Amino acid sequence: MKAIRQIVWLTGLLSAGAFAQPKQAATISVNLENGATIKGTVKLVARVQSESLVERVEFSVDGALREVDDSTPYEYEWDTVADSEGERTVKITAFLEGNKSVSKEMKVVIDNGVAQGAAHHYQQAREAFAEGKFEDALYHTRVALKADSAHRESRVLQIQTLLRLGRAAEADDAVEDLARLYPDSMETQELRVAASLRRAKSARNERELLRNAIDAQHKINQMRLKALGDSRAPDAVVNRTLLMIAEGEASATIDSLLQLVDREPSNTRYLNLLAYAYLNAGRLRDVLVITNTAIRRGAANDYTYAIRGLAAALLNDTREQERAFEAAEKLEKESRSLFVAQANLAMLSRRATTVGRLAARAQGLSDNTPQTAFMRYWSFVNNREFDRAKDAFWRVMDLDLLMAEAYQLRGMLNMMDGLRPGDEDLIGVAREWFELALAARPNYAPAHLGVAMSYAFEAYTTKRDGNRPSAEVLQKAEDALNKALSAARDTAWAQVGASYVYTELGKVREADQAIRRAAQLDPNRVTSLTPPEPPRATELLMALLFVPVFPPP
Repeated sequence: MKAIRQIVWLTGLLSAGAFAQPKQAATISVNLENGATIKGTVKLVARVQSESLVERVEFSVDGALREVDDSTPYEYEWDTVADSEGERTVKITAFLEGNKSVSKEMKVVIDNGVAQGAAHHYQQAREAFAEGKFEDALYHTRVALKADSAHRESRVLQIQTLLRLGRAAEADDAVEDLARLYPDSMETQELRVAASLRRAKSARNERELLRNAIDAQHKINQMRLKALGDSRAPDAVVNRTLLMIAEGEASATIDSLLQLVDREPSNTRYLNLLAYAYLNAGRLRDVLVITNTAIRRGAANDYTYAIRGLAAALLNDTREQERAFEAAEKLEKESRSLFVAQANLAMLSRRATTVGRLAARAQGLSDNTPQTAFMRYWSFVNNREFDRAKDAFWRVMDLDLLMAEAYQLRGMLNMMDGLRPGDEDLIGVAREWFELALAARPNYAPAHLGVAMSYAFEAYTTKRDGNRPSAEVLQKAEDALNKALSAARDTAWAQVGASYVYTELGKVREADQAIRRAAQLDPNRVTSLTPPEPPRATELLMALLFVPVFPPP
């Protein structure tokens, strides 16, 4: 009996001792099993059961801290593609109040199939891209580049995929990586254009990104010109002409086009292309000569008459303009070219609604040219429909990054707004847009005038505030004006701008001469012989500066 009592007493003592041992501080559970094989991006989720407050949870891989999370659920998104293949040790540590902690350690194996090679994953990426599975495509391009960092096709597809996913900043970085590896690739520059343009649409530093895209587009054009060489094949001459006009070198295309017309005297397309080159070179009378030649040879179409009518109107020959437009409409009642020519003349009269309506009609007839898109942009700006104008601006950029007129118009708008007291900083922003127009087309005279006027506006607002403009600002205004006049002295818009700039420079005689010259060049629109004040100067230039804007045949 005594022995039984001793056993009971001993059992109770042991039980009491067991209950007296300290409880475990916390337990950690993870959504991943020990020894699991993982790939791609894996989300580790840790749950901590504890009577004490959990201050934070740390995730480490092979002893290196990867993530700290202080709110439940405790998570770490692990991009395994960034790690090398093979076994990894994952440690999860929960830190509790009272300077306590508890950890859980496990082994996992990363296997993204890098050993299958770049070609295999590139093919997988292509298939996923074709099916619209862009996240899968991105994953496989990354694994392909893990297998071979110089695999060009995978880099290109990765950039295209990032653009589709709207991840423009990442695409931009990927383009720069591609450019370092393949700087002379046209495909690289095309992707650079696409990435910079996509990013610019939503970035605050839009002008910097647009400059990058412009630079890349110039490189593309130069590569294409180099590929064409000096070939005299008709298609090569045509393509070279269009590229050079886009680069602002219309005058340099005339001789080769004349030779092409001599070879095929009645080819309507070549005759119209020559007229288009003359128009862009500012040789309006030569437009009339070559279109008259096309008419005599029976090679004129509605484009021939439309561009002839526009040139006649710019030379103040209203009678010839009307005859040419009537002939264009007779040949093609719904003539895109005629609508665009008429829209140009409506711009000169600042009839913004009419410009927008005519440009929209041209677009409805499959006119997908940047020139017509620009006219719609111009109409929205002048109607103060700024939300629509913003969308229209980017539409022009999508069609032609070298459309200097679009940057010029942005600058003009900022410059006008900069006249408001308190908004003078916009004059400097305007100047940046004019400089961007010059980056797009280095010999674009309206942008030189814009720069000159921005400095003149700066002098005007300085004097308005009771201060004296610096000699440096006035000198910069005069230097930029001289550049504009050297290229476009015989245009009404250049003389209107010169009249205002000379006024701010204190050169009264030159200002009077300039406004009189402007009235001689365009008596229909420049009706005052008094040098204009800033608002009137910008109003006149908004009407005069952007014509002609005419698409190629």
